Amino acid sequence: MCLSSKLIGTICILTIVNISKGYIRECRYLQANDTFTYEDLEIPANLTGDYSFLKIVDGSKESVNEHLRACVCKVRPCIRMCCPRKNILANGECNDGLKKEISLTMLNLTMEDIITNDPTIAELRMAPQYNSTKLLVLRDQFQPCDEIFNLKADEYTMLKDGSLLLHSTNEILQNEQYCLYPEVYSDFPKILWIVNRKCIRNLMPATLELTLISLACFILTMAVYLFVEKLRNLLGKCLICCLFGMFMEYFIWTLDQFNLLYGICTPAGYSKYYFSMASYLWFSVISYHLKKLFTSLNRYEARYLFLKYSAFVWGTAAIPTGVIYLMNEIWGEDPEKRNWMPLVGFIGCSVQDWGWSSWIYFHGPILILTTFNATMFVLTAVYIWKVKREVNRFSQQTLISFSCFSYLQFLRLFVIMGVSWILDRISRLAEDFHFFLGTIFLNITIYLNATFGIIIFGLLILKGSTIKLLMDR
Repeated sequence: MCLSSKLIGTICILTIVNISKGYIRECRYLQANDTFTYEDLEIPANLTGDYSFLKIVDGSKESVNEHLRACVCKVRPCIRMCCPRKNILANGECNDGLKKEISLTMLNLTMEDIITNDPTIAELRMAPQYNSTKLLVLRDQFQPCDEIFNLKADEYTMLKDGSLLLHSTNEILQNEQYCLYPEVYSDFPKILWIVNRKCIRNLMPATLELTLISLACFILTMAVYLFVEKLRNLLGKCLICCLFGMFMEYFIWTLDQFNLLYGICTPAGYSKYYFSMASYLWFSVISYHLKKLFTSLNRYEARYLFLKYSAFVWGTAAIPTGVIYLMNEIWGEDPEKRNWMPLVGFIGCSVQDWGWSSWIYFHGPILILTTFNATMFVLTAVYIWKVKREVNRFSQQTLISFSCFSYLQFLRLFVIMGVSWILDRISRLAEDFHFFLGTIFLNITIYLNATFGIIIFGLLILKGSTIKLLMDR
């Protein structure tokens, strides 16, 4: 427990000093000997200043401690290139091998002043003149809602401040609203691949803190089941394996939020996916086992049944993990196929779980498993209710006299059979259809997921029978 407390405390301290990856700075800076330089560029004093805010991609601002920044993009034209999460180093730089400076001719770009009859747009595009033929490359992370599209040479104009004018719609993408796809293909530079920042996702308040508490509760729950011999039956062993898979999934996600996966982002992403699929398969095994246990008169457990369950779950979870690995290795870098790829290590150290393609390799399989779990739960609950009603009738008691206890039993079954996760899939489906956006329904599912370890601990450990077994032990 002491080690776990130190680990959680360390993570909490790191999150305070960590800067959220959803933010962009007004301009990049580096201070040295009272002069301001960036990549060997000297920045004039009039382009430096004290700032007490960070600018978010959506245009809003967040207050931070006052600090000094210097604007380099007003000295030399800048262009943003996206960097996959797996290539980001601890110092914030990108190690994908892309040069920090590139030539305008290399990109086949001509940075122009805008020519338009719209006085508002013309005023917005008043940009300084540059003598340099070099572009300074800034690196941005991919975001969950990025839209990838390509532009031919006659479909856009790059302005002198790095903004893009789209000829078809006369829309201007500001420098911070897009980045270029980092990979180069045979059609380059005739076709330019653009990553358009459609939105940015931020964590709900207190989500990370609740997840940390859930991690501690997962550990406590597994420890109790391992400590008490009477709980280490077949069902208990299945629960331990299921909770272990969920703990690993939550733990890897938490480390990713604290930017502690540098160098192992991709392996961590595949591990997170594997443990996630395994935990949902364990829920299905538990659902099947409980339905069989309650509805069958034969209480005999086949020998080596737990080993058979384990081989089924861990082996089956390895199949989709291998599939997405091959998909990423073969097509993952191709921008034309990006919207259909799992893209482990691009947006975060996990599979891409946003968009319709995620229903093929992630949400879809989980929805099938949770639907199976819900079916098993309904059949089990109906059977238990009928049996209790018959017992109630023979004992000449009213049904209400033990209904509260029955509802608590059903709630435990609902949770340990994994039925509650169907709410998460429904919320994801509603989000993809743009239903209930910003409503309390979506917020509730987020907090239910974050507190799942706490709920499990409360329902399985903080009950009279378990506490009595602990006291006896």
